[in-house]
Amino acid sequence: MAVVAALRVAPVKGLATVSRDRIRIDSCGVTEDRRVFLLDEHGSVMTLRSHPHLVQVVPALDLDRGIIRVSLPDGTAASSCVHDVAEEARATLFGKERAGRVLRGDVADALSSAAGERVRVVVADHAGMGWDDGAVSLLGRPSAAAVGTPAGDTARYRMLVEIEGTHPFEEDTWIGREIALGDARVKVTNQLGRCVVITQSPTSGNKDWDGLRALAEQRGRNLLCLGVIADVVAPGEVRVGAEVRVAGTTTGT
Repeated sequence: MAVVAALRVAPVKGLATVSRDRIRIDSCGVTEDRRVFLLDEHGSVMTLRSHPHLVQVVPALDLDRGIIRVSLPDGTAASSCVHDVAEEARATLFGKERAGRVLRGDVADALSSAAGERVRVVVADHAGMGWDDGAVSLLGRPSAAAVGTPAGDTARYRMLVEIEGTHPFEEDTWIGREIALGDARVKVTNQLGRCVVITQSPTSGNKDWDGLRALAEQRGRNLLCLGVIADVVAPGEVRVGAEVRVAGTTTGT
């Protein structure tokens, strides 16, 4: 039987992901996932490709209380009210534009110090996938093991849902099918292409594995993909340990 092994959200694009015991998947995905993004001093979106060391900064976003907090690698932390915003900011990445309001206060100052340049923290106007491929991302841990992921370190893939109990690359066969994740249902649309971020440690940001080469050797140079993307069919709650059911089949058999 396939089950949800881990849940991870990225409240701030370009910072660390955060593990959850449960999430609520709405029509646009998880409300706090990728809700905040960062702009550098030139107005470009900051990512782990350009600023890999920022993965050491751990964010926490509580939209109910209206608080964002970041914990820095030196042990310090900073908090701000997500409603304490100023001018509008727009940014384009991968040909898609996203808009929000610039956050004022201590979080912006702390991230500017960590980045070594002026950083604008932008709270997006609307929840949603932003620049990502889709609302929900899924990865079978056996697939990660099959390509030689170091010490089972699946956090480097930054996936919303990790699954145990499947065969390697089984999730690729789910394209076009509906998947039940706990109380939620999603429809898998496509494989997820991979970039240089998977070669970086999810705790330090240092390059520690030639992941793209490993993918090419295992899957072929024309298939640098691992995991899949899905749209939301029916919102619902998902918990670690929840059964994963594929319409018309049984997973992991």
